Amino acid sequence: MPHLAIWRAAMPIEGTLAERYVRNTRNIWAPLNDLRYHPRCPKGQGALATVEPALIVGMRYAGQIEAIQRIFLDPATADYTEKRVLGTAIGAAWTNGPPARAIGICEGFETAAAYMSLTGIQAWATMGAKRFHQLTIPSDVETLILLADNDTEGRRARDRALEAYKRPGLTTETEWPPGGMNDWAQLLKR
Repeated sequence: MPHLAIWRAAMPIEGTLAERYVRNTRNIWAPLNDLRYHPRCPKGQGALATVEPALIVGMRYAGQIEAIQRIFLDPATADYTEKRVLGTAIGAAWTNGPPARAIGICEGFETAAAYMSLTGIQAWATMGAKRFHQLTIPSDVETLILLADNDTEGRRARDRALEAYKRPGLTTETEWPPGGMNDWAQLLKR
């Protein structure tokens, strides 16, 4: 499985370009799990494949890394150049640890990490609006906060999620980013 080979070959983010991206460029200060850095991460396939530095975000399903998001980084600016998911992403999410009683669901890693930095509430990232309604929410989660992007696609994703996650004992709320922002990450980005 190529995603697991990349995950295993990557290193902790401390002291790397990935940490610069997370802490300086994105201004995220929440404690973060399931992040790694790969200085020469494969991008593409076959003869056209290249290698670039990347933040590797682990996406879990049933506790196992089933996919990764590779956030390719510009060494000069520490900003991202492209994002690509590899592995079985349907149903998987960046969860930042075991689920709490209340969790938020976001489209992107940066949005989830920003929301946690701002509120202290655990947030998961589905890595896209099309996967926003496809997670399995653990039975011990009591409150689900939908943190969709504030755009047309995000509103559709939120509507699908409201239906998909209905169950007895689960309170579902929606929190839109304040001030007309598109997502929670915009509140922290420098």
